[in-house]
Amino acid sequence: MKEELPQIVLFGDSLTQWGFVETTAGFGWVLEEKYAGKAKVVNEGQAGYTSTLLENDFKRIIERATEPGAPPTLLLTIFLGANDACIIRSQEEYVPLPRFEANLREFVETVLIEDNMPETKIVLITPPPMNFPDYEEDDDEDLGPAAAAAAAAARQNPKETRAYRTYLSKKRYGDKIMEIAQSYEETGRVAGLNYWKAMIDAGLDDQNRLGDEDAYDEERLPGCGLKWAKRFKKGYFTDGLHLGPLGYDVLSKGLLDLVLKKWPELEPESIKA
Repeated sequence: MKEELPQIVLFGDSLTQWGFVETTAGFGWVLEEKYAGKAKVVNEGQAGYTSTLLENDFKRIIERATEPGAPPTLLLTIFLGANDACIIRSQEEYVPLPRFEANLREFVETVLIEDNMPETKIVLITPPPMNFPDYEEDDDEDLGPAAAAAAAAARQNPKETRAYRTYLSKKRYGDKIMEIAQSYEETGRVAGLNYWKAMIDAGLDDQNRLGDEDAYDEERLPGCGLKWAKRFKKGYFTDGLHLGPLGYDVLSKGLLDLVLKKWPELEPESIKA
């Protein structure tokens, strides 16, 4: 009986679940193509879920990965924060930052101490920014209803909207993710991918602003919707919140570059199938 292929598990919310679609060249789809015949790429994304809501799913994933005869898990990506960081009231996040940090550390440490996953590598991925229309722009046709409504409100009182605060909240959660990843660096098994910055840099580059003195001014960041800021060009997002082909391309390239430089043993040619 032929042994099962080793696994690459992608764990997260809708940005992961919908990352296996060919039409948007999602990062799951890209990994499936790259690792065809070498590793099985498993979709463990749940649209609309937060790190807290996914706790039981994570336990299930670990139980499956450590049962007798289970194929090894080569890589686990944890791509969360997009929902956790959303402002649901005046200043309250859906999952407060201390709880979010505790959840992520629990996920990471569960893998690191698991005797049956001694070689599993972990990449923590920060959430991306969002993409609201330019300050005085009325073209909301490619936004979903929620994003369009938020964009309209932003034009009335932009810095006070939950949309703008959520935009910056996602950056704050991303900073925390990179801090968490750094704290486990000595294990040699954990890395952080600053996808927020990679997307911002791509947007700034498109606008010929990368390297400008004020490029990272929070009121001028791509997609933030404030005066003087410009939105991401078409292709990065599908609805202001979810990713399009260009957005997933930034993610796929950043992830593969990080993983294969840090862990060359995960090159498809190095994996014994």
